[in-house]
Amino acid sequence: MRATERDATLARAAEVIKAATSHTKLLDAIAWPRRVEREFFARHAQSLPEPKNEVDRERIEESVRALTALESELEGEHVMLSWLRALARSHRDAHRLVLTMGTPAFYKLSVEIYGGARTTALDHDTTNLDFARHILRRLEGVDRAQPATLDTGAAVERIERRLANRPKPISLTVVRDPDLSAKVICGMTKLRVREGAMFSRDEVEGLFDHEVETHALTAQNGDAQAAFPLLRSGGPRSTRTQEGLAVFAELYGHSLSSPRLARIATRVELVGMAESGGSFLDVFRFLIDHGSDQHDAYLDAQRVFRGGSVEGGAPFTKDACYLAGLVDVYNFLRVAVRARARSVGEALISGRIALEDLDAILWLRHEGVLDPPQLIPKWLDRWDALLSYFAFTSFLNEIDLPPIEERHKALVERAVASSA
Repeated sequence: MRATERDATLARAAEVIKAATSHTKLLDAIAWPRRVEREFFARHAQSLPEPKNEVDRERIEESVRALTALESELEGEHVMLSWLRALARSHRDAHRLVLTMGTPAFYKLSVEIYGGARTTALDHDTTNLDFARHILRRLEGVDRAQPATLDTGAAVERIERRLANRPKPISLTVVRDPDLSAKVICGMTKLRVREGAMFSRDEVEGLFDHEVETHALTAQNGDAQAAFPLLRSGGPRSTRTQEGLAVFAELYGHSLSSPRLARIATRVELVGMAESGGSFLDVFRFLIDHGSDQHDAYLDAQRVFRGGSVEGGAPFTKDACYLAGLVDVYNFLRVAVRARARSVGEALISGRIALEDLDAILWLRHEGVLDPPQLIPKWLDRWDALLSYFAFTSFLNEIDLPPIEERHKALVERAVASSA
């Protein structure tokens, strides 16, 4: 592809996608206002929530048409063209989700994009739910209720301190929001924290690695690309990779606590319950029965039913892909580190992208169109340590664990008994 054609195509795609996505953000459009929560608890949590989301349907439909037309324009087999078509299609899917809120079509499209609880995202016969239940079995007996000792002010102070202590600070404003429908929501330049929320210390550390060190970081790296700042957003198709990368940042950064991992796995179960017809109240009561605080239970249930049907059968399935994304990213980095391919790791954080986009991203870097990322997460900054990490863990994967467990079982049981 000639440079003039390349640059003109990138400019055209950027123009259309920017115009089509400037007015509607998927997660904002399907979010429930704080009012819905207040009304739910005012009715003593005995009846279904009543969210009402108003959107500019005519404008969104216009964007869908523009993105569809752009995809048709981008004809050809070149790796950059394939990527741009996928990007246009991803943003179009986000708009289509908004247009189908509250209907079975919303759920069908959600499964196509994110997968569902029973999607075999890992291999031919292991579902997301199988993996989640495996984790929950291994964490059985763990107290999922972390002591929430930090109020909103203390949590914000801790986040701002970590921001200031980064080798190269991420430009991010931390805002206390009394109307936030979640505990924390992070955009490219603003981290909103729910006023009145309580946090555990581990929770704040994990949120920083997940939201700031990954989501804000990749968005800002993408926005800094002069030739194509739209790398700041990849649409819903990038979610599995981006959430997997964020959970990996927690895991490798030692901030993925067992209650946090159990919560991520439980959310896959919640998606499965809703897919099978469970209502918002069924999921909410399930969480209460399993030890969740009522407000945490509301927030977790809300994640699954936003945009879908509170009566069950048509949930938002985004939470089903976090663990599959973690496996994707873990295995990808294991191969990249073994090949000493740091440039591939840098490409992965060049913006909010999917693993499938890396061919195009690396080609554009080779062409001199994209620059190396300006912000580096901790795991990439310690690239050599990653080699040691994967060299060790890859060998552990080949060990037959049951005989070793049997060998140590008696010792562990005696130790547990003596400490009781």
